[in-house]
Amino acid sequence: MRFAVYLTIIAMLAIALGTCGGVASQPGDGPINPGDKIGGFLVTTAGDGDVTYNWELDSAIVQQGSEEVYAVHIPVGTKINVSVGIFDPSFSGKLDSLWSGHTYEMFINDRPVNLEAFGAIDVSHPAVGKMRYWNVVLVASEPGEITVAAKGAEASGTPINDTKIYTFSGP
Repeated sequence: MRFAVYLTIIAMLAIALGTCGGVASQPGDGPINPGDKIGGFLVTTAGDGDVTYNWELDSAIVQQGSEEVYAVHIPVGTKINVSVGIFDPSFSGKLDSLWSGHTYEMFINDRPVNLEAFGAIDVSHPAVGKMRYWNVVLVASEPGEITVAAKGAEASGTPINDTKIYTFSGP
């Protein structure tokens, strides 16, 4: 009898520990933070020279239901920053005030992203100069598709409404 009680307790502990430690984040688990995984996708951060930005990729507009979205095809293993950048179009050195005056929310496969946990990164764009992005980077370990949506407004009031479908394929 005592053995059966011990065995039951050990089994319950094993189940509890299995659900707590090292499990990849799944939809419905709350906000996404650096290091979380969504299926075969790692959501992380990267330095400026170690990541590809949306403006460096070819994309096409496709119809998804009643909405037009961007479709982006990239190889597995590519680190891609998936946020929308803010820049100072007048080159007047007001990037900090433009950044602090904008509102921005991001969702990956309909889950909110904890942007503050990722922080921001400044990069040089060949046409518009210095840009600032939330440092949200996706890396796929296997072929697959993931949707990233952003909404908010620039400091000027211009709305941000951007949805991209990233399809990662073999090399």
